[in-house]
Amino acid sequence: MLALQYKKSVPRYLLMRAGAKRIKGLDTSRLSPLQLEEVPEPELPTPDWVRVKPLLSGICGSDLGTLSAQNSPYFSPLTSPPFVMGHEILGEVVEDNGGFFAGERVVVEPALVCRVRGIEPPCAYCASGRYALCVNVAKGDIAPGIQTGFCGDTGGGWSEGTLVAHPSQLHRVPENVPDEAAVAVEPLACAVHAALEVAPEPDETALVIGAGNVGLFVVAALRQLTRSGRIICVAKHERQKQEALRLGADEVVHPSETYGELSKALGAEVYRPELGKPVVMGGGDKVFECVGAPGTIEDAVRLTRPGGEVALVGMPGARSCLDLTALWHGEVKLAGAYAYGVEEYEGERVKSFELALRIAPEIKLASLVGPRFRLRGYREAVAAARSSGRNGHVKIVFDHRNNS
Repeated sequence: MLALQYKKSVPRYLLMRAGAKRIKGLDTSRLSPLQLEEVPEPELPTPDWVRVKPLLSGICGSDLGTLSAQNSPYFSPLTSPPFVMGHEILGEVVEDNGGFFAGERVVVEPALVCRVRGIEPPCAYCASGRYALCVNVAKGDIAPGIQTGFCGDTGGGWSEGTLVAHPSQLHRVPENVPDEAAVAVEPLACAVHAALEVAPEPDETALVIGAGNVGLFVVAALRQLTRSGRIICVAKHERQKQEALRLGADEVVHPSETYGELSKALGAEVYRPELGKPVVMGGGDKVFECVGAPGTIEDAVRLTRPGGEVALVGMPGARSCLDLTALWHGEVKLAGAYAYGVEEYEGERVKSFELALRIAPEIKLASLVGPRFRLRGYREAVAAARSSGRNGHVKIVFDHRNNS
C-alpha cells in the first residue's frame, strides 16, 4: 500500500532540527525521515482487531513538530519506527469483526493503552478512566507507541491502504456528522478534555491563548460544555478572530496587544521592568495555553491572576527557556492537559470522544476543515498546514476517498 512512512535516522533528525525552519520544504524533501513508499499492510495483532481504511486524515501540530524535529526527544522511546504517520482519522471498516461491520464509518481514538495492548490487569490510570496517562505504552501485544500513527504495528492515517485498530478504539460516526467534521473529532476531543479538566465557573474569566485548531476547539468546548462565564481569545489572523467569536468567545485580542488591550480587558495593571516582559498584577482566572511556544507559555503564566490556573494544551517544543517567576510569586497552578479520557459531565461518565461527536454538529465542525490533499501531494499539504493560519485555514487533511 502507498503510505507516508517515518523512518528513524539520527543524521536526518539532526539535519531537520538544524535546517527545517530555515530551508523551505526540507522536512518533506528526499533528505527527510518521511518518505512516500509502498509498505506492507499491517497484520491484525490479535483476532479481535478491526481493519480500517482511512477516508480522511488530519495533519496535527505534533505531526509537523515530528517532521521538523522540533518536538522533544521525550517521546522517542515511546514510538516504534518505521511507522506510518497520521492519528486524526476518519475511516471505514473493511470487514466484519470485533462487533463492527464492513462499510461502517468510524473515528479512531488513537491512544494505545492497556486494553488495546491486551494488558490485564490495567494500570491504575487506565482503570480510573484516565487512560491517556497509561504507563504501559511500550508493552503488550503491539510495539511501543503512545498513539496510532506513531506505532510500527498499527499503521496510520496517512495511507491509501488500511490500518488496524482495537474495537475499543473505534467510535461509530452518527449520520448527522459529515466526513469533514468526523476527521476533526480527535483534536476536538483533546479540547473537550482540557475544558472539562479546568472547568471555569460562571463568575470566572477564561483566557484562551492561540486560535489555531486547538485554541478554537477549546473556545467551542468551553462554551458548549462548561459553565464558563467570560471567554477571551488571543487570535492573530482574521479568520481565527471570526471563528473564535462564532464558537463562543466574548472578546478577541491580537497578540500584539497582550500587555495592552488584553491586560485592560482582564482588569489587570501592567508594570514594566528594566528588562524582560511586563509584570501583570491581576489577570485571568483560568488560562488555556494552546500554542506550545516558550513565549506564549510565559505569557500565560504572567496573565493569570494570583491563585489562578494555567492549562498547557498546546504541545511544548524541545527548546523552552522560561522565566517562571510569576508562577512562583502568584502561586499559579500550572498543569498539562493531554489528550482525552473518561469525563465527568452532568452526572455521567462519558468519553471525551463521545462528547466531541455530540457537539460537532452544533459548532459546524465541518466548516473548519480544508483544504484537502491527495497523499501524493503531501509536500503541498504539509506546507499548507504550516501556513494555515495566515492563509485562513484551520485544519488541513489528506483525502483518500475515491482512490483509483
